Amino acid sequence: MSVANVENILKESRSAIIDLLKTKGALTVEQLAAALDVSKVCVRRHLSLLESDGLIEYEQEHRDRGRPRFVYRLTEKASCLFPRNYDEFAQAVLAQVQREFGEEGLQRVLQGRADALIEELQTQLSDLSFDERIKTLTKAISEKGYQAETRKLKDGSYRLRQRNCPTEKIAAVHPHVCEQELRVYQEALGCEVIRDCRITEGATMCEFHIVQLQKRNG
Repeated sequence: MSVANVENILKESRSAIIDLLKTKGALTVEQLAAALDVSKVCVRRHLSLLESDGLIEYEQEHRDRGRPRFVYRLTEKASCLFPRNYDEFAQAVLAQVQREFGEEGLQRVLQGRADALIEELQTQLSDLSFDERIKTLTKAISEKGYQAETRKLKDGSYRLRQRNCPTEKIAAVHPHVCEQELRVYQEALGCEVIRDCRITEGATMCEFHIVQLQKRNG
């Protein structure tokens, strides 16, 4: 048997453990071994790897009689392994808002969400230098799934690139999402932000040019 085949079998076993914990809830090593028809040693080895990846956790469960036992369950991180329908749900909600309250009502909703993001980011960016604001913003939006990176240019301005767009499907239907995103960056940074390209228009990334506003004398 090739190394590749062995690795595939191991991955399938770990996937089976994840599926069992998802459908059955917290389980012991003994219960997992019985369900998979493998040894407890094998199960423990897989559980150790899954725990190191942050996908499972365990706790000691005390019983009236006998020794306490360890039960294993999925972590919040493991939820990303299962299909989610957030895009479709969000699109349906926005479409309903548009039907009920018209285009103006939809824009108010999107603007309200943008205002909340601006307030959240300004709390993190206040009292920071221009360079520190850029660095902090890049980290903040990367944590939201944008896979952002920045490069400082010779003139002191920055090039911000987002290689992923978590709202791509929604923005394709509601372009105002992109406009509000641009406003968030402009107001949160207190800088001039110009968008050069966007994923929803066929580009491989969303790209922005960020220029520090010059302070006026007097």
